[in-house]
Amino acid sequence: MIASQVRSSLPYQVLIHINKPFSICLWCFLIIVYFYKGQVLPYPNHVRIMEFLIILLFAPIEMFRLNSATRGNLTETPAYVGFSALLSLPSFVICVYLGIFQNFILLLEEVVVCIEAVLIILETLLSLVLFATLSRPTTIG
Repeated sequence: MIASQVRSSLPYQVLIHINKPFSICLWCFLIIVYFYKGQVLPYPNHVRIMEFLIILLFAPIEMFRLNSATRGNLTETPAYVGFSALLSLPSFVICVYLGIFQNFILLLEEVVVCIEAVLIILETLLSLVLFATLSRPTTIG
């Protein structure tokens, strides 16, 4: 009988499990806040359109990032974990834009986006550690 060694990461999986519903709620919150700010604040039309496109772009990037992270961790495949780490960069850039560089930022919006950015940073660090663990050859013995 061949002994197998489990190399997937439980803390990484827990962070992914926490971030999935948080990302969905964040996206819905951003859409609601976008329409609120469009009604209340004096936004130029081109800025409103660009911010709407950025918010729409955030959802599929985050979905692919979290799904590939889950798949890579559970199947112990370094390619999916690496792809997830690569997709964390655009997600983090969108969070930085939404938290710092928007025309008008609500305090609640900034807090929620900063929480998402911290989760992305932690997941990226753990994914790099997991990528290194999965990339080295296994020793049976």
